[in-house]
Amino acid sequence: SDAAVVVEIHGDWRTWARLYGSPARALVAPLADRAALVAIRRADAVRTLSPFTTGIVRRAGVEPGGTFTTYTDLSAFSGSPVTPLPQRPVALYVGVLERYKNIHAIADAWRLAAPQVPEATLRVVSDGREREVVEALVRDLPGRVTWERWLQTPDVVKAFDDSWLLLLASRSEGTPRVVLEALCRGRAVVGARAGGIPDVVWDDETGVLVDPESPADIADGLVRVLSDRALAERLGEEAERRAADWTYTPEEYADRVVELVERAVAARS
Repeated sequence: SDAAVVVEIHGDWRTWARLYGSPARALVAPLADRAALVAIRRADAVRTLSPFTTGIVRRAGVEPGGTFTTYTDLSAFSGSPVTPLPQRPVALYVGVLERYKNIHAIADAWRLAAPQVPEATLRVVSDGREREVVEALVRDLPGRVTWERWLQTPDVVKAFDDSWLLLLASRSEGTPRVVLEALCRGRAVVGARAGGIPDVVWDDETGVLVDPESPADIADGLVRVLSDRALAERLGEEAERRAADWTYTPEEYADRVVELVERAVAARS
């Protein structure tokens, strides 16, 4: 075909068969890895989203043709003034209940953290195949965990406003939208030192980075922020300032895509 091919890398392709869906997917992991390498090496241009995905592509021997995030409509989260922190500390988790989100470690971490911050609550807005982990946590820590399986967008905005921090302890992520939402609402993030999360969460500036494989480290990060209102406010204020680095208009995004495609077509010809 004479058509130019642009491949977009939104995360670590090696995790698709290892962390997502059924564990049986691991059987096709070697084939999936090879297919991904062939795709990026044969593409006329490769677009990455962040330093994390750029590093993956470069290690495969390919130089990205462009690096910019996917357009995300964050107007629901950025369109109203940021609110002060509520009186009581709340940690918020918003996301699916799947293996790659590290729900077991989050639950273990909260069991460790809860006794150290007796006024704090963990709020879970999520559903998925790992729901029994949250069910057990609600049962074991009555009054310390709230769980809603789904909220409409305006209610998610309010959930951020009613919280001190967002918790995201995933084993792998690309550029997580939920973190961008937290930045727009001026909330700190306790995030995993994994995948593209450190590209968006700056340790001790917009949040606290933790080891996703260590429930104790996750708990320490939670306790650090939930027990210190001044710290939560400082991190949240910087998060709000940094939100502009990750938001742009549809027109700006379209211009970047057009420029990338034009370069790919020119290189092919």
